[in-house]
Amino acid sequence: MKIELSDKLKSFKPFLFEELYRKERAERAKGKDIISLAVGDPDIPTDRRIVADAVKEIKNGRNHRYPNTKGNENLRREAAAWHKRRHGLTFHPHDEISILIGSKEGIAHLPFVVMNEGDTCLIPDPTYPTYRTGVVLCGGKVHDVALEEKNGFLPDLGKIPQKVVDRTRLFFLNYPNNPTGAGATLDFYKDLVKWARKNNIVIAQDAAYCEIYFDEPAPSILQVDGARDVAVEFYSSSKTYCMAGWRIGWVVGNSKLVCALNQLKENIDSGPFNAIQNAVAYGLKHHEKIVPPIRAHFKRRAAAFCAALKANGWQFPDPKGSCFVWARPPVRCSSMDAVYHMLEKSSILTAPGSGFGKYGEGYVRFSLTEPDVKLKEVERRIKTLDWSSLRK
Repeated sequence: MKIELSDKLKSFKPFLFEELYRKERAERAKGKDIISLAVGDPDIPTDRRIVADAVKEIKNGRNHRYPNTKGNENLRREAAAWHKRRHGLTFHPHDEISILIGSKEGIAHLPFVVMNEGDTCLIPDPTYPTYRTGVVLCGGKVHDVALEEKNGFLPDLGKIPQKVVDRTRLFFLNYPNNPTGAGATLDFYKDLVKWARKNNIVIAQDAAYCEIYFDEPAPSILQVDGARDVAVEFYSSSKTYCMAGWRIGWVVGNSKLVCALNQLKENIDSGPFNAIQNAVAYGLKHHEKIVPPIRAHFKRRAAAFCAALKANGWQFPDPKGSCFVWARPPVRCSSMDAVYHMLEKSSILTAPGSGFGKYGEGYVRFSLTEPDVKLKEVERRIKTLDWSSLRK
């Protein structure tokens, strides 16, 4: 029997870092000490208080049964209470908040809720790859929207052709931004909401890094009057509480969209383990004690690493948040050439900007999710790196 894979699956490109990982394995086989700053996987352990609460919840037999697909009431209520404290916004925990198996799951499923075959989704470039997944699987079309340094890595809404806007049902955004580290302002969100309401377009703002900000707190798009008519926002415990492996997030905002996404999920999954949901609820309840040290840790790392890069000829605006630094090398070269050069000459693995989209070409993304001692070693290696062989 010859097994044929679906055309939809074939439309996915190979994993963007697979060739890079092959090169990394080859370098390790030579005995090199590779330090990888290619993936945003927090090295800081989950707060011991959250872990202790999770252990207690795991021992509770009531949590061993099926969870509610939309998330248990305890977590939804704590999420609502946190938004009230953080943003001054009131959300009904029953129909304006739904718990996700990590925000990535909800982001991939949202296009099935609002798009039909042939509809268009606007996706930033450069971007987090998962925004494309659901669009491709539901038969939608992608229109890339440039995020350029000269615009602060914010989309220029006026440059999106009206004929594209007329076909668009959904627009994914992500601030603080992965990979650029850029932030968005409430004024930008006000313009965006006005534009989206005028054009009947759903806004999906990915706020996974909302608590990893370095100066002013990152705003929520839902703070804008009228935003609930058109917008939902995705939140994640992965970076906020360094709980990447626990896989809990939530979506909040327009009740019709939240309930529709939950309806879809009822036919796909049964929700996250209740013990983990309750542990995240504990984190939300004690957020103001747990999160500031994590934020300060990433801010300190970013300041030191950015200073080291700039001292060695790298060019970039300082990140406003996230755990990434998005920078142009000391010499003009392609993203892949820069990445391979650092890997082969200094045993540093980074992510090529071109892997995040056309407008990422020429940039390199560094992830600050390795211990300080390794980051200091990377800084030392960058200082000794000779770029003359790549100079044009």
